[in-house]
Amino acid sequence: MICGFDKIKNLPTYTKSGDFLGKIDGIEINCQTQVVARYIIKSSKIINRLTSHKLIVSASQVISLDNKKMVVEDSTIGNTRLARQGVAS
Repeated sequence: MICGFDKIKNLPTYTKSGDFLGKIDGIEINCQTQVVARYIIKSSKIINRLTSHKLIVSASQVISLDNKKMVVEDSTIGNTRLARQGVAS
């Protein structure tokens, strides 16, 4: 499936076990390969209480992405592979 950013912006993002992380707010593209490298996730309200940062999910952590939701590995939260972007939500 090929889609534009307008189709995935605000798409809900969940872990494999069903925990809601937030919604897709942006993407980062590898300019050399022209492939999505990371997804910027605007945190859910629960996570926003703990941090004012947005979550950055590596494309390698994505299990599935369709027109309804994105699902990422359970280990995304609390794993060092999950970065926090220093931008206020």
